Amino acid sequence: VALVVAVTWVAAVVAPTPHGSAASLSSVIAVRQAELVCPQAGGAGTGPAAGGALASGASPAGAARIAYADSGAADSGDSHLATQPLGAGSSAVPVAAQPDHGWVVDGPAASTPMQISVSGSLTDTLSAVQFTRAMVGTVPQASAVQCDGPTTDAWFAGFSSNVGAHATLLLSNVDTAQASVNVSIWGGQGGEPTVRQGIVVAAQTQVVVALDQIDPGLPAAVVHVSATAGRVVPAVRADAENGSIPLGVDWLPRTAAPATTQTVPGILGDAGSRQLVVGDPGTLDATYSLTAVTSDGAFVPTDFTSLTVAAGAVSQVSLDPVLQGSAAAIVVTSTQPVVVGGISTSPPDGTGASDFAFTGAAPPLSGPTVIAGGEISAQRDTELVMSAPGAQDAAVRVVVLPTQPDSAPVVNDMTVAGGTTTVLDLASLTIDPAPGVVVIPEGGGPLFAAWSLDEVMQDSSDLTELVLQTPIRTLLRPPVRLDPAAGLP
Repeated sequence: VALVVAVTWVAAVVAPTPHGSAASLSSVIAVRQAELVCPQAGGAGTGPAAGGALASGASPAGAARIAYADSGAADSGDSHLATQPLGAGSSAVPVAAQPDHGWVVDGPAASTPMQISVSGSLTDTLSAVQFTRAMVGTVPQASAVQCDGPTTDAWFAGFSSNVGAHATLLLSNVDTAQASVNVSIWGGQGGEPTVRQGIVVAAQTQVVVALDQIDPGLPAAVVHVSATAGRVVPAVRADAENGSIPLGVDWLPRTAAPATTQTVPGILGDAGSRQLVVGDPGTLDATYSLTAVTSDGAFVPTDFTSLTVAAGAVSQVSLDPVLQGSAAAIVVTSTQPVVVGGISTSPPDGTGASDFAFTGAAPPLSGPTVIAGGEISAQRDTELVMSAPGAQDAAVRVVVLPTQPDSAPVVNDMTVAGGTTTVLDLASLTIDPAPGVVVIPEGGGPLFAAWSLDEVMQDSSDLTELVLQTPIRTLLRPPVRLDPAAGLP
């Protein structure tokens, strides 16, 4: 199992000083503190360790990776980084940061939610990813998930509750007050969602919710997590099997809230099947079209100009006839707000086992965005899938962050042509066994990106994927003004 940290995360506030008693301008507040949760770190794991041991041996049980990178500013000494099991009685363990590099931290021996606390200028340049590689039957399968911060609203799309499929929602509370959460599930032919209201998550605890037991028999589903009191860090894990044959395990990324235009990056290339999941949580049927953004350009497939998903329903669209093994981003344009996700599935091996990875709709990158924990070896391939769906080219700088102490970052400036998708194999830039990556949009058209790890062992293939989203590093404080009547009845 692994925790991977690299440049990106945020949360907290430095209060501005009001300018006089009259109305003042809005203030931009820098975020200088964050609490992140890795939802299921630790436990018995298999596979390579990060860093120098990657190519030469198996990792110990519960191995965890934390990679850090500084995207420009030197550490001023005001930063603090620590990790601990989620819980009131646990003790924080300081973690030494290594600017411009990745590094490795072992996870706990038993599977448990882990809390990562960061403060100071390091908040601008820190991101965490939990990474697990475990044996499922006789097949090693990897899964990765961002260690995320608390929220009051989150959407996930693409899990199944059919026979043999399982979906688990983990709700973690890092605050000192309890949270109350509503969970709504859409799927099947439409209608009202299945709702569970008032799920209590006590302070500094985690609650596990079996989504497949709440609403079984759904080929594909969408879930909305809404906190009516307090905040939680939600995470969804999906796995499937056919008897003793594993069919996949991975975490779903948070996907964008319902909208009439959604862009889904990271539809992976190569062999296997590719599915798009479109859910309509509203009360009106949605008519939508798909634009495929591939290396050959952007186009609307003839059969995908006018598709319909009923109100309250979730539909699956096979992208295989259109993509034919090409990596892509998919742009969904709809008459009603929809929720969208994607599923990339590897071809079955000789025993029938396969694996899958999930992607979701995301906004374009708006600044330096970092992901860590890549793996490069003869059997493992880490790639960036970058798409510029607009007409204008997108300039991008990719910085590879090494794990070797004496190695310098590798800078690669490139252009993603407008209306295309480009796949960058990190092995073309570095031989480092476990590099982190900073993706920096440099201007031009909007840029979307995803990170993928593909492992090929004998005749089996193992997938995991993360969608890149730029963290919010500042907050906008409304104008301050004097109100003599404030507080009066």
